[in-house]
Amino acid sequence: MNTNKKIIDKICKCLRLSESGNPNEAALALRQARRLMEIHGITDSQIMAADISESATQAGQRYNPPFWALALAKLVADAFQCRNLISRKYGRAPEFRFIGLGFKAEVATYSYTVLYRYLLRAIQEFELSVKQGDSQTHSKQDSREEAEKQRRTEIFAQAWLFRVGRTVSEFVGDKAEKARIDDYIQEKYGETSELSSEATTTQEADYGDIISGMQAANEVELYRSVSHFFQPQLLQQKHAS
Repeated sequence: MNTNKKIIDKICKCLRLSESGNPNEAALALRQARRLMEIHGITDSQIMAADISESATQAGQRYNPPFWALALAKLVADAFQCRNLISRKYGRAPEFRFIGLGFKAEVATYSYTVLYRYLLRAIQEFELSVKQGDSQTHSKQDSREEAEKQRRTEIFAQAWLFRVGRTVSEFVGDKAEKARIDDYIQEKYGETSELSSEATTTQEADYGDIISGMQAANEVELYRSVSHFFQPQLLQQKHAS
């Protein structure tokens, strides 16, 4: 543990003591906290960021992750009141970095990893079914047909995400908490840019693929505990009855 971290921990301890019901003890602890901040040049934003953590996981092998991977990361980040950044370095697999208060970042990373595997498996099974359907018609594949298969896969993935993401609307974030995380990111990483791609526009003929995507998502669901604390086991796989 570096010296700065030790000082911040001492300051945080003093600030917790400043909430004491004993007026003299509270005033003394607050003065001590302010004194330590002045001596060591510790800012309010550094104290506010003291309980913010980061956790990262790989985002696949593609330098530009597909739309569904970006959308899934945002869905998970919103569910667990985190911010999500993507780190890309030449020659290395990109990673999604979740940033949040307490252990929320770690749980968000766990949740993303599990959901990514579910979705990737569902996509692979869908693509196999499309390929088998094409082989039965003995149709010759060309670039336009390959592009159409890719579009259908994206429609399927979007429907899967829509179904899994329905419960996210139940989670109400804390604006003050979001501001603290934003300040932390600004101080550590500076300005960040948005990495996004447009969702695929659906057509009437896509109804079957949409239903398939939503049905494939029925096996997973996000849950939030009544105490507003998150645990890894809250991400469950639903079993067919």
